[in-house]
Amino acid sequence: MTTMKHLEFSEQITDQMIDEAKQLEGLVIRVEPWNREASLDSIRHYAWGIGDANPLYSDEQYAATSKWATVLAPPTFLYSSFDGAIGLGFAGVQPIYAGTSWAFHEQIRLGDRIRPEARMGAVTLHTGRHSDQFAIQRVTTDYYRESDGALLATAEASTFRVPRAGASGGLSYEARDEQVYTDEQIESIRAHAVAENWRGADRLTVAEAAVGDSIPEVVKGPIDQITMTAYYAGCIGSPGYKASEMAWRYRTWAVSNPDKLPNNYDATYFSERVLPSLGHQNSDVAREIGMPGAYNNGPQKCGWMAHPVLSWMGDEAKLTNLTVRLRRPDIFGDTVWCGGTVTGIDGRSVSIELKARNQLDDITAEGTAVVELAD
Repeated sequence: MTTMKHLEFSEQITDQMIDEAKQLEGLVIRVEPWNREASLDSIRHYAWGIGDANPLYSDEQYAATSKWATVLAPPTFLYSSFDGAIGLGFAGVQPIYAGTSWAFHEQIRLGDRIRPEARMGAVTLHTGRHSDQFAIQRVTTDYYRESDGALLATAEASTFRVPRAGASGGLSYEARDEQVYTDEQIESIRAHAVAENWRGADRLTVAEAAVGDSIPEVVKGPIDQITMTAYYAGCIGSPGYKASEMAWRYRTWAVSNPDKLPNNYDATYFSERVLPSLGHQNSDVAREIGMPGAYNNGPQKCGWMAHPVLSWMGDEAKLTNLTVRLRRPDIFGDTVWCGGTVTGIDGRSVSIELKARNQLDDITAEGTAVVELAD
């Protein structure tokens, strides 16, 4: 059984940590991208990894007949290049993704090579229900298309730095078992999933949209290890995800070259034989952190929140803004429904409020989106 016994760091946040973290504001990050190019396979792997089977993201023949005349990537594909989930300093204090505020400027097209440039933002200190004290670190990333230097998107990502369960006042979600479903419940989830409808080439006009319109929910789950494996096939996220001998090489190099680490990671992260990120796959690790069980990935959840909007708006519209705030973790066995409501219309811009709820009817994420409808 894998445990956190080799994760020796379980620190509380100190004034010195806060002061050191604040001094990092404006620091340029040595980004190590995962996907450098929006290839047909990398786009498809990401889209399928978040459960989005829209043919605009995977079928060249279908996409050739669209307004864009080529395969597009879902806007949140940029997470697969660099997810901005950076927590610097705070050695031994758990990083947990808190959400992102996106501004999308250009569509990501098949063949685009992507260059992310990132810098550290502000640090703030907070108190909470599940931890006596935690910090939020922010990273701003600009994503450029290499061929012409166009700015594709800007994202401000937020990461909680939360003392682990072993620290006084550390993270303390009550552990819970995976949800057990009846055959009828599983059939209802299956039917919802396969009934998803994409607007596709059916253009949505301003005259057809109205405040109060529902953005039909998409269903995710029940979450399991295969769900996580499929997501990581398209969006690896942390540079800590390395296989076997690559992991040993990376950790050895990290300890010897702390000032050259990609993504400016603290070498102490890689010195731990059981990386904290394993909590996304292993319940023992997750519960030692203070989570209720093995839990999904934060950028993954943000991609889920965009999915119903992209399906509702159709191929010709553009998602221009997306903000997601993660409220509580979704653990293995949970099923999550993501959807929203139109809250405003200004010209061709449609504002949307988003929510994600689980099978217990808990709201696990909230957010907003802005869609620009086609002419």
